[in-house]
Amino acid sequence: MQDLQLQHLQQKIEKLLQVHEQLRAQNQAMRAAEADWQAERAKLMQQNEIARRKVNEMINRLQTLERNSG
Repeated sequence: MQDLQLQHLQQKIEKLLQVHEQLRAQNQAMRAAEADWQAERAKLMQQNEIARRKVNEMINRLQTLERNSG
């Protein structure tokens, strides 16, 4: 009877180790994906800032042209 219980316990431990390894791999993949998303976000924020500056420059030029032509 004890041998059967030990086998069941060993099977449960092995299953827990497998689940642990799967979760560790998933966690690592998620951390890598998060790092990629953070880098993409930073890039998009930088592009957005550049676009905002260009739009403001165009608005200023148009206002200057309007003042000079009127």
